[in-house]
Amino acid sequence: MKWAAWLVAMILGGLLAWTSWGLFPRPALPPWQEATAYWGARNAVAAIVLGARLYDTLFEVLVFAMAMVGVRLALRPLPKRRARPPVIESPLLERAADVLVPAIGVFGVYLAASGHLAPGGGFPAGAIVGTGLLLVALARGIRALAQEFPQPILSQLEYGSLAALLILGGGSLALGWRGGWLLTLANMLILIKVSTGAWTVLEHFAAHRGEV
Repeated sequence: MKWAAWLVAMILGGLLAWTSWGLFPRPALPPWQEATAYWGARNAVAAIVLGARLYDTLFEVLVFAMAMVGVRLALRPLPKRRARPPVIESPLLERAADVLVPAIGVFGVYLAASGHLAPGGGFPAGAIVGTGLLLVALARGIRALAQEFPQPILSQLEYGSLAALLILGGGSLALGWRGGWLLTLANMLILIKVSTGAWTVLEHFAAHRGEV
């Protein structure tokens, strides 16, 4: 196995050196204003991440999905803790969750929906919504929250959003789909994927390792 690892490292190093020598001239890039207008966006970052380099984003989402699968497979052999110690009840934390979580959810959706117009996007929006779920879990307990979000439904949302994102990316790359609707829909799908994935990790660790 060592010789195979050295061979792969040498091949990758050779390709890196080859490309750095300028043997593959890069085409001139258009001004960022033209690129963003071409993809129907005002935010240059969104036009690059979800337009010109959509394949990178798709692979990042696939890596995130594989991480979720790894968490499930790694924790499955461990016994589930039936009697999980609850969080010490805090009226302040409960009131904070009641007040902040709706605002967190609305802000997360807004951040994803407007990611092609201003800084934002599906990844930070999903992290924000996942943080809101963590706040609810701390306030009410993860077992109570898990009953409101059944795992089969979350799995359907998680993998359904991934499949829809791959279809959307395939249509963009193969059929030339583009426009603000494409970037908005891609950001919303990424929001669903990231937030449900974050909740999956939280719920599985709590189920096998103890209450939040």
